[in-house]
Amino acid sequence: MPALRRPAVLIAAAAAIGSSFFLSSLAHPAFAASVATWDKVAQCESSGNWSINTGTGLYGGLQILGSTWRGYGGTQYAALPHQATKKEQILIAEKILAGQGPGAWPSCGRKAGLGADHADPYPDAPTPPAPAASWKAQVLVESGSGVFHATRFDNGTWTRFGDVSGAANPVPGGARDLAEAGIDGDTHVLAAGGDGRLYHAVRRADRTWAQWGDASWAAVAPANITRVTAVSIGADLHVAVVADGTIHHSVRRADGTWTPFAAVGRPGGAPVSTVEVARSGSELQMVAVSEDGVLRHGIRHADGTWTGFGDASAAGGAAEAGIASVDDVAVAGTGSGDLQLVITANGGTKQFHGARYASGTWSGFNSLAGIVPSATVTEVATAAVDGELQAVFVTSDNRVLHTIRHVNGTWDGAGSVNLTGVPAGRTGIAVTGTYN
Repeated sequence: MPALRRPAVLIAAAAAIGSSFFLSSLAHPAFAASVATWDKVAQCESSGNWSINTGTGLYGGLQILGSTWRGYGGTQYAALPHQATKKEQILIAEKILAGQGPGAWPSCGRKAGLGADHADPYPDAPTPPAPAASWKAQVLVESGSGVFHATRFDNGTWTRFGDVSGAANPVPGGARDLAEAGIDGDTHVLAAGGDGRLYHAVRRADRTWAQWGDASWAAVAPANITRVTAVSIGADLHVAVVADGTIHHSVRRADGTWTPFAAVGRPGGAPVSTVEVARSGSELQMVAVSEDGVLRHGIRHADGTWTGFGDASAAGGAAEAGIASVDDVAVAGTGSGDLQLVITANGGTKQFHGARYASGTWSGFNSLAGIVPSATVTEVATAAVDGELQAVFVTSDNRVLHTIRHVNGTWDGAGSVNLTGVPAGRTGIAVTGTYN
């Protein structure tokens, strides 16, 4: 297994300049190995299991440490080695071999004759062109206290889900709620921790992660945070949380500083169970669900003033649609200032869609029966991605469903997302759009 055997300062320096060959030039000739040799190393290290995760901190066929994987650029492929393909693991192993020599695998490397053949494992592989920028949906699933991430591309394909803790470390106290927002190709991720504090991390456009930071400290957040939501307006990140039934709001500025959280209150007077935000031009639209099952809607203007919260259940005709009480809501801004809402009701067994138009008028709430398969939905999230509404649902039977509402108002039937790598017990979901 690869162990960092050089002085820690040199390893850190090499990682900092992004070149494992810095080490190579100090102590090693140019090492390389054929695929056949790497297969021998893998057979010795992991019985040839390229997707193994033993829980010991060593991953994949070549049993690479997570820190070593990150240091040699492995996160360009996946958060951890076992989540990458065999070829991708070998390509990073080649960098480790060049930097540390065969001694990085002290036992199995010697047995396999590692480095002796000096062969390029993929001599005919052309350098792939840089992918064209496109819209992507970044999806987070909360399972237990862990956080897992995947990307849905504009052609409908998905990456595999990877464990965020391998790239950004675990959320302190575990995650109890998640939110995310895209800014300039980066994905800003918020987590309400099991300790009641707020944490913030960034998945950069190059697929590397910044570690979780304590946003409660940075933004003077209230204690006992149970729900979080976020959206970008320009380069600013607007964040709202629920703490002890009260909504609070803060802004993370483009320079990384935060405004202190300010209380928004309890719209309608009842304690709030959840809150969601969306962007409409330069304005922030906020929708809250109170513990009495009523939707409330308000707007924060660009100058920081708020409109009074109105009864969105009544405005959207919830009673006429047969909605006695709203369980959960997700919102996204699309079009020219329209606000799209997806709600769950009747204990999560019914799902509906509605809209607040830029004019301030509301559509009715329309049932999504026939779009969403019969299921009890425990959480819903939405995002505007290239002008379309993407919605994801967590169900009580451990599925995640995904659907799209197109610009012309038609819907795709919701399909099950491949959750390979995500443990059972899925409890939360978040989605945002990025362009990179």
